[in-house]
Amino acid sequence: MSDQKNQESEPSIIINDRRMRFDEEAAREESHRTESPRAEAPAPGESPRGDSDGEKSLREKAEEAREGRLLALLSGMVASHLFVDPATGLPDERFSPSEARFYLDLIDLYVAARGKNGILASLPPEPGAAEKEPPRLGHVPAILGAMAVHALGVDPATGRPGGAANMEAARLYIDLLDFVATKVADSMTAEDRDYMNDILYQTKMFFVRQRDLARPGGAVP
Repeated sequence: MSDQKNQESEPSIIINDRRMRFDEEAAREESHRTESPRAEAPAPGESPRGDSDGEKSLREKAEEAREGRLLALLSGMVASHLFVDPATGLPDERFSPSEARFYLDLIDLYVAARGKNGILASLPPEPGAAEKEPPRLGHVPAILGAMAVHALGVDPATGRPGGAANMEAARLYIDLLDFVATKVADSMTAEDRDYMNDILYQTKMFFVRQRDLARPGGAVP
């Protein structure tokens, strides 16, 4: 009988309540911090305190901080599956574009569910699906070419001098352009291949010119 009484007195586990219970105390403390004492009603024509200057409540700030941590975590998962050691040039053992894409899709789903709320409200609107250009292999030399031109001290938008040249960075981008041209050119469209060959030739010629001008006297031997 005693065993039966003990079993009857033991609390039962609520298996259909799937809420996480660990945060109850934190939620009460946060609620206590954010609930201000009952304020007097504003005078006629007077805005409630904090509304006139657009100040955010402590609760809003706390929610934005939590949302920021969530997005940082998901973004970190993307980066962890795309990491390449800059010192060795070797990809991390977890390198997996498909896994990175999975977390990017999760972020897209979350952003769509939140709409323009919280910290996402301040972000500029993204182009619609019809406005986005689908990625293609030709974008790789286009990106490398723009970076090489910029590193050579030229504004890619105007083709005019746009700052100091970084010859080491330019050499790296041109070398990568050369590598892409020898490895995947056959998989590109004819238009992208022609563009790549053109930008590769131009950046190499401009690199030589900038290097020669940087020599003592700026004279070409």
